[in-house]
Amino acid sequence: MSELVSHQEIELELSSAGAQFTPVELRLPENLAKEDWAHLGRKLARADQVMRWWLGDWAAFGVRKYGQLKEFAELNGIDYGTLRNLAWVCQSVELSRRRDNLDFGKHAEVAQLPPKEQAKWLDKIASEGLPRAEIRRQLRQAAGERNALDSDGPTTRFISRACDDLIHWIKTRPAGFWSEERKTAWKTRLEPLVRFWESL
Repeated sequence: MSELVSHQEIELELSSAGAQFTPVELRLPENLAKEDWAHLGRKLARADQVMRWWLGDWAAFGVRKYGQLKEFAELNGIDYGTLRNLAWVCQSVELSRRRDNLDFGKHAEVAQLPPKEQAKWLDKIASEGLPRAEIRRQLRQAAGERNALDSDGPTTRFISRACDDLIHWIKTRPAGFWSEERKTAWKTRLEPLVRFWESL
């Protein structure tokens, strides 16, 4: 991780390029050369990826050490769901399996797999340059979900993705989330899906 990642270094790069910036805006000079624009983009993208790992490890530490991540998020106006998801990926993908040449989102796609499977898939993703949509498709296929939905159009693909998101959401709820009231409500809500599954 030799590239610039700290905010101070990024701010220095932006200033030297003549950029003006605030916490909610980046204004680049109109005479900025294409090569300099591309250079800044690479640095910003790199900083974003590094920050996700740092924020995720920070959140995972808080969960393990203090168990008060939700309270912290609420007190500080930070989205708890984002912190929780970053922490989950960092807890699931140990440092030895993290790939510096793959973005955080691709690690998130394999985070639910056992460690050896994570390593295998991350190697495959890196060597084949797979985009996230293709990673999801191949993971579903590998899990035995021979997905015949690819030819059924964008609406079906959207629903398929929504199902994946729902499954991920359910799996990442903390143990205390499932009160008896919530269990009853979700059983009722999911009953039609269970009946559909049984009919297949």
